[in-house]
Amino acid sequence: MLKKFAVAAASLLFLAACGSESEPIAAGQDPEETTTTTEEILGAGPYPIATLEFTVTHPDADTVTYTISCLGDTATVIGIDSINDQNACAQLAKPEVKQRIVGGEPADMVCTEQYGGPDEAVITGTFDGEVVSTTITRNNGCGINDWDNLLKGVLPQALGVTE
Repeated sequence: MLKKFAVAAASLLFLAACGSESEPIAAGQDPEETTTTTEEILGAGPYPIATLEFTVTHPDADTVTYTISCLGDTATVIGIDSINDQNACAQLAKPEVKQRIVGGEPADMVCTEQYGGPDEAVITGTFDGEVVSTTITRNNGCGINDWDNLLKGVLPQALGVTE
C-alpha cells in the first residue's frame, strides 16, 4: 500500500512539474509561436519595468524608506501610505522622469539660487534594465522643480511645504 502511494505521489509531482500555464499546442503548430516570454508579460501595460528604493531624509523628521515597483501592468508601493501606486508608476512612465532618474541632473542645467529646504531623496534600483543611483535635493530651483513637479506623486511632499 505504501509503495502504491509513493508511486502515485511521485507521478503527481512529475505531472505538476511538467505542467504549463500556456495554451495547448495544436498538432503541426510550432511551439516557438505559442511561447510567451517573461519580458513580454512584464512589458505589457502602461508602466515601465522599474523597482526603485527611495530613502527620504530631513533633519527634523524620521527617515522614510519605501519601494515603488512597476511591472508593466502592475504598480506597487511598499513602506509609505502617502504615495499612490498607480499614480507613481504613471509618473515614472514619462520620458522626462526616466531621463532624470536614470541620467541624473544634467550638468549644463542652469538653476536659480533658491533654497527649498534640507529634504533629500536618494533613489536606487533598476529602471527598464538600467541601474539607478541618483539624489534629489531642494538646494536650488532645479531640485525644487524636480521634487515638486517632475517627481510629484513619486516623492512625498517636502517637509514644511504646503500646497
